[in-house]
Amino acid sequence: MPTKREDQRQLIAEWHQRKTDIYIEFVKAGRIPGRPGIARIVHEALAANWKVAVCSTATQESVRTILEHVVGIEQAAHFTILAGDIVTHKKPAPDIYQLALQRLQARHSETMVIEDSRNGLLAAVGAGLRCIVTLSTYTQHEDMREATIVLSHLGDPATPMTVIANRGQAKPGCYITLDNLVASLL
Repeated sequence: MPTKREDQRQLIAEWHQRKTDIYIEFVKAGRIPGRPGIARIVHEALAANWKVAVCSTATQESVRTILEHVVGIEQAAHFTILAGDIVTHKKPAPDIYQLALQRLQARHSETMVIEDSRNGLLAAVGAGLRCIVTLSTYTQHEDMREATIVLSHLGDPATPMTVIANRGQAKPGCYITLDNLVASLL
């Protein structure tokens, strides 16, 4: 391990790039599937002329690759992607969502965030936004009390979701709909 600070930074940057390269290889090989409901809700949102964005701490390259894999290249082109070090403070700071609101010229009252972690939830809530959380294996035991709805995933007709907590107006069936997202804003 290098002892000079700059050499350490360089080595960490190389490791991070290698991790990103491996992740992208896995995605392109189909080894990392999209979560149920993502492609469906994106298709519906774009058909309804909704603005869509991804706000991630991952690299731009990683986000673009997984997005194209899950929703397709044509639909991914409609997304605003805010990734990596685009803001000074990462989640749980609200910076990335504040930037998204600004870039999309979106109103707080008409914006719904879908997150999968406590840090993401806190970032959304810190920006004054409502948030739906879809749990993952990594976040299933995290405290999500600030979320409007907590779900196993967004669901699809063939892959029903489980509602874990619902503090909002939406009454979802076996999967989240655009109407459920709108009701969650009330």
